[in-house]
Amino acid sequence: MKTSSGIAPEEAARFFDETKFAAALEQLRSFAQEENPSNTTTELVQWLDDMKAQNHIHQKRIGLKMLADWRMDERGRLIHKNGRFFKVVGIQVTSPSREVGTWSQPILDNAGTGIIGLLCRRMNNTTCFLMQAKAEAGNRNIVQIGPTVQFTQENYRDNEGLEKPFLFDEFNQPDSFVLLKETRQSEEGARFYMEQHVHKILLLPDSVKLALPPEYRWFSYNQIRFFLHLGETVNSCARSILTCLL
Repeated sequence: MKTSSGIAPEEAARFFDETKFAAALEQLRSFAQEENPSNTTTELVQWLDDMKAQNHIHQKRIGLKMLADWRMDERGRLIHKNGRFFKVVGIQVTSPSREVGTWSQPILDNAGTGIIGLLCRRMNNTTCFLMQAKAEAGNRNIVQIGPTVQFTQENYRDNEGLEKPFLFDEFNQPDSFVLLKETRQSEEGARFYMEQHVHKILLLPDSVKLALPPEYRWFSYNQIRFFLHLGETVNSCARSILTCLL
């Protein structure tokens, strides 16, 4: 049996699949066009591989009572001894619109409002974005591409035992950088209790010279799009703030 065009169905399906693959490949090539004066896409791929090779995380599941600096309080919440970072609390939910009307579950209650920030600058008529190689427990790839900053400021204030992240002060109170956009977005409500993050996009003026730590690189917009198509390469915080550019 053949289609109206005289092509057998299996041949038409194979032709369709090959056409889709060719179109997707051409799209990826267009995303990887070299327009970043700081780093080529090949250099960024190698940099990310190097960051993965330098970061190793060993994880082991243990009982809650064995956690150092964490304890259960009188209300049954798992808390840090200094009250920082987050609490694990229990909630009971009633939602008539869900498939199950009532249920109980644990949920994370963060200590404050986090900041997710993206720094951009103009180079040779191209807008580039400062991204970091972010190593986090729970990532299957260990290291993912993250936004310029992602932190909860309350965890660092008056805390000499925790080093402030790169550009912490600049994103808390933008002074020398230009604030282009600021908005709030809610976190995933089934895992984080009524949590919001402040999203800030800042512009680096031409007059400001910025020395970058090894885990930071400038990306063009097309290079970010290229890495977005490589599975779990770009983390959720970066994806969240990139939506502010749409």
